[in-house]
Amino acid sequence: MSKDQARSPKSYENEELLLAMLPELLEQKGFAGVTTVRTGGMKFVDARASDGSKVRFWLKQGWTDSRNYSAIQFGLFKVQEPGKLPDSHFTDYVADRVASAKAKGATHALLVHMVDSRITNYVALTVDDVAEAYRQQIAQWRKRARNTKTPTLWFEDARGGPDADCVTAVTSLELSLSSICGLSDDPKGAPGSKKISAELEVRMRQQAFRMLVGNRCKWRCVVSGTEVKAVLDAAHLPGKNWRHDNAADDGVLIRTDLHRLLDRGLAELRDGKFWLAESARAGEYAQFHDRDLAA
Repeated sequence: MSKDQARSPKSYENEELLLAMLPELLEQKGFAGVTTVRTGGMKFVDARASDGSKVRFWLKQGWTDSRNYSAIQFGLFKVQEPGKLPDSHFTDYVADRVASAKAKGATHALLVHMVDSRITNYVALTVDDVAEAYRQQIAQWRKRARNTKTPTLWFEDARGGPDADCVTAVTSLELSLSSICGLSDDPKGAPGSKKISAELEVRMRQQAFRMLVGNRCKWRCVVSGTEVKAVLDAAHLPGKNWRHDNAADDGVLIRTDLHRLLDRGLAELRDGKFWLAESARAGEYAQFHDRDLAA
């Protein structure tokens, strides 16, 4: 992928979507208290393991748009001819990035491949094994590891090319998320199933949809005006289906309790207004009947 593509508005939108979906993925594997953090230009995911200990993942997102292969990059060298740099310059650069992540509290790294707003693959390592995997990759697959103008660590390649086995430098060190959480004793290189269940897929899509709709609605309930992000949901507009219609303009942001009324058939979005069934027009809810939607 070119630098222009990697820094396009779409790539930043995908990054936001990924951050919105990751808590669902980690919670399915047993983690609790999942939050995302940005510090010093790096992205981290904090979580509590099964014994209450803290885990911090250094988050690195794969840059390819293809489902068949993915890699992470570590930043561009500010030199005219990076091809003339020795291999040690590449490995030292990666080691420095790993040291910086560790200094910010990272215990592990999470490499994620995302295509079409969906997580398609992920690999978890101890943070030190990121540098080790790169050392192995540049030693045995030099051209791949020195890709373009930056150290490049490949963690997925299903194209069947002559160097596709370069990913074993990463996968041989991979840990299952369940083992990191303390719920299994899977060894390195035997991560177990990484299948994303249908239920998890739905939950991740819901989080991604909420993020898109929330940004469009400026994180304000279109009925009540509430701006407390924790109590705001994304609700699909009439005629829209959660299986297919999950763009920013396919829904509105609405307070959780009002969303529940919609789900139970006690409220509807009608012609740009919030309609309440007569049985629900009681107490504070009466004021919302027939109110114009703000968005």
